[in-house]
Amino acid sequence: MQKIMKRTGIMSLLILVTAMVCACGGTGTGNTGNGSGLRQAESFAGESAADAQVDFEVLREKNPDIFAWLYIPDAAIDCPVLQSEQSDTFYENHNAYGEEDDTGAVYIELANLTGMCDFNTVLHGKTGTDETGLFAGLYRFADPDFFKGHEYAYLYLDGNVLTYEIFAAYERENTSLIRTYDFTYLSGCGQFLDDLYGTRDMDMNLREGWENVSAYNYVITLTTQKEERAESQFVVVAVLIEDAAGTINRVVTE
Repeated sequence: MQKIMKRTGIMSLLILVTAMVCACGGTGTGNTGNGSGLRQAESFAGESAADAQVDFEVLREKNPDIFAWLYIPDAAIDCPVLQSEQSDTFYENHNAYGEEDDTGAVYIELANLTGMCDFNTVLHGKTGTDETGLFAGLYRFADPDFFKGHEYAYLYLDGNVLTYEIFAAYERENTSLIRTYDFTYLSGCGQFLDDLYGTRDMDMNLREGWENVSAYNYVITLTTQKEERAESQFVVVAVLIEDAAGTINRVVTE
């Protein structure tokens, strides 16, 4: 099992106009489960979320846009992740079955790769007016006690399980991360991290030990917003610490 450990020392961000070429090692082709494909939280046995199985063959029969499954313990987040070839916003108002539904689905934009080898993969999900949306549970990380006691998020790919440590949760201006930062360049990655660590928000939760995340890490940013607060979005940022299959790879070239 490939494991990416925390680093220590002062973060040195490379603010260079250097292109980053992603070369994903692939996510495997094997079927990782034999169930119905609609995995529920109670299927997790024991203390490790890695005990669970997701049947991607069945999921793809329901919708070929499904490429991953996201699980965050105690946050009521346990759902498929999709990417539409039609539009970046298709799953804003379509559910995981591809049916029109204002609840939407959890999705990534076309700028991100489904192999999860980008520096920052941005996952979108709704909270909803009644706070029962697929990503409503992200707001639990605004509570310092909940944030402290819940460190991990799990992303299941076909043939792999990725474990992320959640290291930041805060509110930011409701602008597109993909369009604000060019994550294909070290300079864009560095600017994102500079802005994250430079946030002067008393309500921001930041986990000690991850002050030196760099453009060479693999990060996911989960983002949502409340309809009554359209000017801002709540984000939870996590860094990859375990790649079970050892297939996540990115070649950085100048």
